[in-house]
Amino acid sequence: MVRKVFNTIKDSQWQLIKDIAEEWKIDHLFQFKQSPLEIICINGNRFICRGMDEPGKLKSVANPSHCWCEEGNQLDKDDFIIIMTSLRYNAGRVKVWFSFNPECDGDYNDFWLYKIFFKDKPLYTQKYFASQWTIPLPKFRLKERAITFTYRSTWTCYPDNPYCPPERAAFLEQLKVLDPYYYEVFTCGRWGNRKVDDPYCYCFNRKKQIGATRVNNYLELYLSFDFNVNPITCGVYQHAENWIRCIESIKLANSNIYELCDYILAKYSGHVFIITGDATGRNTSALVQDGINYYTVIKNALGLADGQMRQPTINPPTKENRVLVNAVLFKMDVLMDAENCKELIYDCENVSVNDMGEIDKGDRANPKKRADHLDHFRYYLNTFHKGVLKML
Repeated sequence: MVRKVFNTIKDSQWQLIKDIAEEWKIDHLFQFKQSPLEIICINGNRFICRGMDEPGKLKSVANPSHCWCEEGNQLDKDDFIIIMTSLRYNAGRVKVWFSFNPECDGDYNDFWLYKIFFKDKPLYTQKYFASQWTIPLPKFRLKERAITFTYRSTWTCYPDNPYCPPERAAFLEQLKVLDPYYYEVFTCGRWGNRKVDDPYCYCFNRKKQIGATRVNNYLELYLSFDFNVNPITCGVYQHAENWIRCIESIKLANSNIYELCDYILAKYSGHVFIITGDATGRNTSALVQDGINYYTVIKNALGLADGQMRQPTINPPTKENRVLVNAVLFKMDVLMDAENCKELIYDCENVSVNDMGEIDKGDRANPKKRADHLDHFRYYLNTFHKGVLKML
């Protein structure tokens, strides 16, 4: 039994099976263990609980035969790959179940689960559909030319549940008035993009601000860096008059500032660079060679003059900077590249603020609480576009 976060399994999947066993009066056939979190049948079979926040523990399970993924829409594609490659049972067919509400972060048309299993399928015209895909094997597998995978999607809403009490049915219908988004997703079961309660970028508009961009060879490239232990990120921007183009939001996993500079030189060679970013990059750090700071490395690696270095001395407060970010999104023609700025777009749609108006950070395991790409966007705007506030 799998969920994105391990500590959510006990109160959901584990407890549900325990409740059903008690209701059916067969709980005496099982041992319900909390440490480790397992359910063991007297015949030796067992339910084992794993969270994708610790994927290594899933890989260590010996020959699992079945997997139930609850809240499967919270898993990413890498989680799915790990789950599928961990099902190594050879004595029979392995099976995987995904149960979830049809919503996701960002545009569901780009969501891996939707694209693989639901795109171009008759989800809203019939209660279930069966589909398959065939994968050819290499030529040396002479006896097995191809493997066909089959899957079935079952779409259910509250009218399919004969035991749904009328009060609950009435509330689900009332969502049409209270919150049309929740009505579409939780009452009608239609795919939607998960809402953020208090988004940092409340003026971000997907229809206006996502598209295709290209580099203007006659304008400078503005590079804005955010220095995390992993990953270091960098935004590539151009602007003039009343427009901004977000060309690329770079993230090189398990890399360092030297490799990032090599990437920039290889891809954007010949352009004039202007540098800004995270003020902490001025500090001497053990993360760069010879105890020098990040901006010294950038200046030397890219062959820049002093006038091209526009790094700040202090970072803008996130609460105050929120006004500037949203003023720019509202007043200026801002376009983010749909392919090369996916992580920045994700942050604009999903990063929220806490009760104090600060960016809700803290849990690096949760992509919504990192804001690495939003940070380099904030730093860039703070250095080059503060004048927008005078237009309010």
